[in-house]
Amino acid sequence: MLKITKSLSKNISNFDSVEERLSSIKDKYKGKTAVVLLTGPTLSDHKDIKETLSNRDDLIIMPVKQAYEITEEISDFHITNPWNIDRTKSYTYEDTITFWGLSQSFLQAHLDIITNNNHKCDIWIPIINPPAVTDKDTIQATCNFDLFWMLQNETKSMWGKSILYSSVIPFLLHIGCKDIITIGWDTKIGKEKAHFFKNDNFKMQPGDYDYELEWVKSTYKLYDWCKENEVNIKIISDLNPCDERFERLKSIKDI
Repeated sequence: MLKITKSLSKNISNFDSVEERLSSIKDKYKGKTAVVLLTGPTLSDHKDIKETLSNRDDLIIMPVKQAYEITEEISDFHITNPWNIDRTKSYTYEDTITFWGLSQSFLQAHLDIITNNNHKCDIWIPIINPPAVTDKDTIQATCNFDLFWMLQNETKSMWGKSILYSSVIPFLLHIGCKDIITIGWDTKIGKEKAHFFKNDNFKMQPGDYDYELEWVKSTYKLYDWCKENEVNIKIISDLNPCDERFERLKSIKDI
């Protein structure tokens, strides 16, 4: 964990509003590289993540959802939402800053989940989702990646559909980070598991194929957008079929 995160974490509770909390961390991580741990099955291929990434003063450690169980106290941020998790399970944090993306359409219900289960929530934003928008309006479907910048001026974000598009990239841009390395950003197509954890009861549904193909297709325009906006994404995964122009790293030791 970075020293700046420890400092910001101690002060963030002094701000009452989400707007103030977001403002307190805006552009504080310029020049840093974020290691984003997603929940795909290849995340479990790396047995020494915590040991390898700890004590690096150039890296933001950002696990997504259950991936927090891999990095725990070395995590600078924990990005999560109320979908596909054990909503009653609360994690223990030291100085990690927690960020929740909540459904705008079910906002009070999702806030109640956080309150009733004593989840740590430093920052939360509503995600614009159905019925306000349709599947055709998502960032993934429209390839309107300028929507990543929405969080710069508003306390909300557009439905991704993925958490990477809805929360992770918008939040990283907000804190000033444009260099991103993903671990566990995988496809579900043809796989028995969709996630790294053991109790994964995933079964591919007919609509999942369309979803997977759509996000793969979107990455070709994502790469072009990244080049135009000086955002650099590198990928560590044997199961990521997105645009080949994104640089691949073989292992976490290459970070």
